[in-house]
Amino acid sequence: MAFAETTVNRGHVTHGNDESAYVRFYKRNEKGVTKDFVEIIFPGDTKTVTNRQIKEEDKFRWPKHWEAYQRGQEFKAEGFPLEQWPELDEGIVRDLNHKHIYTVDQLAEVNDQNLANIGLGARELVAKAKAFTAVRKNTSEAVKYAAQFEQIQEENKLLHDQNRALSERLQALEDMLKASSNINQQNAQMTAGFSMPPQKKVRA
Repeated sequence: MAFAETTVNRGHVTHGNDESAYVRFYKRNEKGVTKDFVEIIFPGDTKTVTNRQIKEEDKFRWPKHWEAYQRGQEFKAEGFPLEQWPELDEGIVRDLNHKHIYTVDQLAEVNDQNLANIGLGARELVAKAKAFTAVRKNTSEAVKYAAQFEQIQEENKLLHDQNRALSERLQALEDMLKASSNINQQNAQMTAGFSMPPQKKVRA
């Protein structure tokens, strides 16, 4: 299900990416009553900040954030941390953090309308972030499929070993039955030889 906060900028309606949004649940006292509120900021959008009382759907839009809030913790953005990305220096990282962008994945989600909020060279920076996340995603997929393939190989090897063991057991059983049959035949022949009376010659 796609949820996205609707924003209006110069008459154009846009929707942010829920996964990349900065989301903070907090408590606010209103007329002596403590209520749950949520702050929502989409990557690079420093002008549109949503602060409102939570809706029931917010708990499903951002379940990990809500669970962390219930535990009295703040949810940390998922993705590749900006400070570990060699494309950025400490100053740019601090500036992006100030705009609630903490990961390369969030930076890659900055839309064209918000590029100006990032600063000089934003378009190139976002393009690099998109390329970086695409490579990471493909690498992750390759690792996942490699692991699945390795598991299938192990299962096939186990099945092959089981079939070979079963075949050997069947062959051993067949050999035992054949040997037993030969012994029975020999015993039957010996018994028949001992029980046959001698034949008498008849004089003409």
